[in-house]
Amino acid sequence: MISTIVTLIIIVTAVVLMFKRFEVRLSLFICAVALFLLAGKLPQIFVIITQQMTNEKTVVPICTAMGFAYVLKLTECDRHLTHLLLAPLRYGKWLLIPGGIIAAYIVNMAIVSQSSTAAIVGTVLLPLLLAVGIAPTIAGALLLLGSSMGGELFNPGAVEVVRLAELTGQSTSAILAQVLPINLLASVTALIVFCILVLIASEEITKTEQNLGIKFEINYIKALVPLLPMILLFVVPLVVELPAEFNNNSVAIAAAMLIAIVAAGLTTPKALHSLTTAFFEGAGYAYANIISLVITATIFTEGIKANGLIETLTNALANRAMLAKFTSLILPFTLAGITGSGSATAIAVMNVLVPIAAKINLEPVKVGTLVSVAAQLGRTMSPVAAVVIMSSTIAQQPPLSLVKCVALPLLAGLGVLLIAALCNWI
Repeated sequence: MISTIVTLIIIVTAVVLMFKRFEVRLSLFICAVALFLLAGKLPQIFVIITQQMTNEKTVVPICTAMGFAYVLKLTECDRHLTHLLLAPLRYGKWLLIPGGIIAAYIVNMAIVSQSSTAAIVGTVLLPLLLAVGIAPTIAGALLLLGSSMGGELFNPGAVEVVRLAELTGQSTSAILAQVLPINLLASVTALIVFCILVLIASEEITKTEQNLGIKFEINYIKALVPLLPMILLFVVPLVVELPAEFNNNSVAIAAAMLIAIVAAGLTTPKALHSLTTAFFEGAGYAYANIISLVITATIFTEGIKANGLIETLTNALANRAMLAKFTSLILPFTLAGITGSGSATAIAVMNVLVPIAAKINLEPVKVGTLVSVAAQLGRTMSPVAAVVIMSSTIAQQPPLSLVKCVALPLLAGLGVLLIAALCNWI
């Protein structure tokens, strides 16, 4: 009993430290050390660190996906995709609100970094929005919503997808198939509510139409390159029998990303000499900023397990599936909103809830998906999240102003998910 109380105190301390803007990884690691000391298993930390630093199931997919994103930036394929998606918006202002959100959402599917998505899309979208009289705060909120509320969860290299595949032993395609309806339900709800609120607040948006003209010569081949990995992973296997080696998720994802990198390089021959540099810079960024989160979140949750709290939680949630579903949505949403990190929150909560899901009569993948989507929504409401700060910088508006604009749509998305989950509709 005393051990359980102390464990809970340490967990709360970790949350408080992150709320006070103490570095997320350091907060988790310090509290993980305390947890392992409490359990008398401190040497186990080094075992976990060694395993996770060289874990091919997370390191390879995530690092190759981010390496690909850096190559897209080098070759400007990401810009061509952005301009292609935004080109139809020149035909009418009424398209700008939903179209801008959807465009950023799609770009985030190809580029798993939310702040990078906001930077790429924002430089094209914001001038369009401001030119037709849309308020800077609404423009920034629109960019934030599209860049952050869940597009990356359709990327096979997304950290949440990779981790969920590792925890459940299922293929990436199987995970994404179950992510699709849940993610879209929350995202579409948030989009609709946001559009309604904007139209109510600003009638001028729909009064006139004009050709906005995007002065950019789109290279359609370059524009399609960012989508190539998903085509290779999900379309090609349906028409071509691949070698047995590609049954390994990590190998398949790495192969798709590397092939797409070559394709991106071929569209920009002058950038070929910098291709490998850009790839490894991206992979290094992923290791430093994403894999490090996976490692520390895993150590933290293993520390919780070492003190028996997982067993206590399992017993508490036994025959209480509704409570477990409620927890899988509200807990990550709240923590991500406090810490500003969707990935760290999702990984930490998934590490706890997914392994016990089957024991409480729930589908592990569905639980992990609910956690991941809720964390994305919560992160988008955090004024300290990197994507919020990036969007506010581009729009030149205070972060809190953008958060206020997206709060109700995000809560609506969470509410719809909660109702659907509790009613067993998803």
